[in-house]
Order: sequence, then structure tokens, then C-alpha cells
Amino acid sequence: MKLRKPKQESSIDISSLIDVLFILLIFLMLAVRFSEPTSSLSLDLPKSKTESIGNETYAFKIQIKSNGELYKNDSKMDMNTFLQTLEINSDPNKTVSLEVDQHIEFGTFVKVTDILKQNNYQKIEIKTEKQ
Repeated sequence: MKLRKPKQESSIDISSLIDVLFILLIFLMLAVRFSEPTSSLSLDLPKSKTESIGNETYAFKIQIKSNGELYKNDSKMDMNTFLQTLEINSDPNKTVSLEVDQHIEFGTFVKVTDILKQNNYQKIEIKTEKQ
């Protein structure tokens, strides 16, 4: 009579796999957090063949939505309030970021840029999306 050896059960140690999955989860959570859009408004920016490259630091940001709503640093205001809150620029190196929806009236764009020029803001960065 032959004696049979009991079968040894093979098991896989998954403790290191759990560590790797946990690290991947942390990485994905951080990656999603840092890829949030910088703008809180959804604008349909004009398309251009070149990417709008400019100064990352600016004095303030102006956004104009397609319905004509004006925002300065994410605060909604009308044109009169914008005029009252705008200070005369004493530093010629200050840059203003201008994000304008492509479906606004051109007159609104000209009016805002004219107000900026009157208050001595000469560097205006106009944001676009690359095609």
C-alpha cells in the first residue's frame, strides 16, 4: 500500500499587492486634485493655433461670459462697479488676465480693454484655447 503525501496548498501573499494598490490610490487622488481647472466659470474661449503663453502672475483676472456678465477675480459686478473698483496702475509691469467668451459682442471687449488702458494697464494677457 502506498502512502499518499497530503497536497500542500499554495497561497499567494497579497500584502505587498495591497500596499501597491494603496499607493496607486493615493497617487490618483493627488493627480485629480491638482488637475482642477483654475477658472470657476465655464467660458468658451476663442480658439487659436498658438497657445496663449504669458505671465503666470497677474494683478487681477477679468472674465466676461457670453451673456455679458463681468467678473473681476471671480466676483460678479456690473460695468459701473468695475469702474469704481479699478485703481489707476502705477506699475507698468503689472499684467491683467482677460478671459472672454468667444460669443460676446465685440463692443463689450473693446469697452473693457479701453477702461483698462485709461487706468494705465498696458499689459493685457488675452487667454485662448489651442486648437
